[in-house]
Amino acid sequence: MAAEVIPMITTVNPKGQVTIPEPLRERYGFSPGMKVVWLERDGDLIPKPLLSVQQLRGRFKGCELTTLLLEERDRGCKHEDG
Repeated sequence: MAAEVIPMITTVNPKGQVTIPEPLRERYGFSPGMKVVWLERDGDLIPKPLLSVQQLRGRFKGCELTTLLLEERDRGCKHEDG
């Protein structure tokens, strides 16, 4: 079942900045001062929090990293195939 899409409108200011609506900041972990990486995929812009080394430390502990990378690649291939 697909998640409900709730449109949220923001405005680009003269400096090229936009405000991420509060519900989205809370849901996706954007905090004040956090760096954001912008990804472009199929004509869509996708903002992602840029995690620090400290935040990444231990993230894959106990996981087989190769398996995780292969799973991520498979998800990307499925997305490209539509």
